[in-house]
Amino acid sequence: MDDDSDVSTTAAQQRRARTLRRNSHLLLALLLVVGAGLVVAGLREPGVSASAFGPPGPPGPYGPRPGGPLPTPYDEAIATLRAQSAALLRGDESAFLAAADSGLQARYRDMFHNLRALGVTRFDYFPDGGQRVADDPDGLSVRVDIRYCFGAHMCPAQPQDIWGSPPRIAQTLTFRRVAGRYVIAEVVTGPRPDARQPTPWENGRLAVAQGRRVTVLASPTQARHLAEVLSVAEAAAQVDDRFAAVYGTPQVHYRVYLAGDSQWKSWYRGEKDRWAIGVTVPLNRYGLDVMLRVSQVGDPQILRLTLQHEFGHVVTLDGSAVRAASAADAWVVEGIAEYVGWWPRRAGQSFRAPSVRAAVAAGAPRTIVLELPAANASQGAGDAFYGLSHFAMECMSRRYGEPKLFAFVKAVLTDGASDDVAARSAYGVPFASVDTACVSWIRQQV
Repeated sequence: MDDDSDVSTTAAQQRRARTLRRNSHLLLALLLVVGAGLVVAGLREPGVSASAFGPPGPPGPYGPRPGGPLPTPYDEAIATLRAQSAALLRGDESAFLAAADSGLQARYRDMFHNLRALGVTRFDYFPDGGQRVADDPDGLSVRVDIRYCFGAHMCPAQPQDIWGSPPRIAQTLTFRRVAGRYVIAEVVTGPRPDARQPTPWENGRLAVAQGRRVTVLASPTQARHLAEVLSVAEAAAQVDDRFAAVYGTPQVHYRVYLAGDSQWKSWYRGEKDRWAIGVTVPLNRYGLDVMLRVSQVGDPQILRLTLQHEFGHVVTLDGSAVRAASAADAWVVEGIAEYVGWWPRRAGQSFRAPSVRAAVAAGAPRTIVLELPAANASQGAGDAFYGLSHFAMECMSRRYGEPKLFAFVKAVLTDGASDDVAARSAYGVPFASVDTACVSWIRQQV
């Protein structure tokens, strides 16, 4: 990658740019899965304080001691977790590591580094009872959900619903008594893992570059790209901040993870699409992460377009309902991200223009409400979908004004309104009128 940020239209760059068409397949899939999977038995209601650690321990023997009953192993294990959580939030690495046995010190040291770099503001354990360990009379296995937050915006004090509560990961922790106290001796994924597990920060030190608007984190193999990506990401964030102000979702900070090919296949359950080079991952209603497949981002033009597009998802899906992932809304989700991603260039200047012209020549579009192409669709079909959706957004912006366009998008993605309800609210006309006018306008443009 070099320093030139101008968009070129060479054939090689056009081929690379076509891979952008699959950028949000994981976003849509995750939203659908997460929407069905967040209601997990045993979780506490949102808003429980950090000191409220799950149900009482399982029955166990209590013996007399001066000052009160002897705590059970479960009580001692939960006290270890409580102390570890508090140490993380106050930045006390030694106290945080004291909760882990010697064999897990490196893992928890890496986790501490990662979470502090991400600006962790909440890290609560919610245990689901404990079981004895067969080969250790003092051992204890505890299933936990960890609820975490990176900043107050991600985790409002009064979430509307479970999708607005803090994101979670599930673990099973094995505790053993060492030097008279219970410490974590083993960590495995819990029996009810979240749809976005494993997260990049769970296991392994990440290299970090902090900017004014963006934090970029990378696997060690991709650390050499940090400075360059941060520079481009900061520039992209300034553009997206402009749209965030119009949309009403100002961003405190953007998070970008740089994945090598192995991390690309594992982080957030892994992206299997070989064409994708960037994805936006919803953690909950208000928190979204961006992940880039560095090996596929060959030049700064594609990097800038990808980041600006993905930050467009962050801005327009901030606060969105799960319905934002419905197939009927895909043209809005991707169209507005393309509109933001290519700005200030117009839809006719994007790399997708040739595919749009071919689609129009073949009789498209009959409506601006296009279906997301199947995973095995041709590159031309994918380009046409993204390009035509971009044209649809530009049409509405030119016809009614950009503020009203964003009001329409927000009504659909955040409020869950139908296209017709959103059009009547934002534009004062039925959606059928918008659709007819924009189909005609798109055909005239190409």
